[in-house]
Amino acid sequence: MIVDHDHGCVLDVLENREKATVLAYLKKQKEQGVLKHVEEVTSDMWDGYVEAAREAFGTGVRITIDRFHVMNNFQDGLTSARREIQRALPAEVKKRLKGSRWWWVTNPENMRAEDRESFARLREEFPELGALWEQREQLRAIFEDKAIGTPVEGRTRLEQWMNDVGKLGLSALETFCKTLSNWMDKIANYFHRR
Repeated sequence: MIVDHDHGCVLDVLENREKATVLAYLKKQKEQGVLKHVEEVTSDMWDGYVEAAREAFGTGVRITIDRFHVMNNFQDGLTSARREIQRALPAEVKKRLKGSRWWWVTNPENMRAEDRESFARLREEFPELGALWEQREQLRAIFEDKAIGTPVEGRTRLEQWMNDVGKLGLSALETFCKTLSNWMDKIANYFHRR
């Protein structure tokens, strides 16, 4: 899907997500003048999209990995880490976590008040899981912090966060941090214009 973020509209939906298809579309639209003033391209973390944008627009166009896909990738890591922690718990203890799976990946403001209270008790009862959730909230806070005004500042904050999350020693989060490192420049570009 090709979206104009400035005007909030869908420009086109391509027939597939292959790099060649995306590249052909971008080049054609640029040649026809539709995309001649592009300054920034946002994308998920797929090399094909990023490479197509770079080939079509050159190095003068900023490529940004959007925060939704960063958080979505983290949510996958959080779910794996939560399972990693839960597997080590005795069966009778695991039962107390039944029904809480969505709380770990839901923004607190989107939860019912009674669920927020129950979830707070679970985080106290299971501090390792609580620390994991706290890292989720800290990552989200970085993306929401309007005081971060440049990619350099964003990168610094994300690297500090990765250092903190590494102290948890969870392999699933190590995998996410590796992904974050690999895409850091393009993720940090988010803080240029949000």
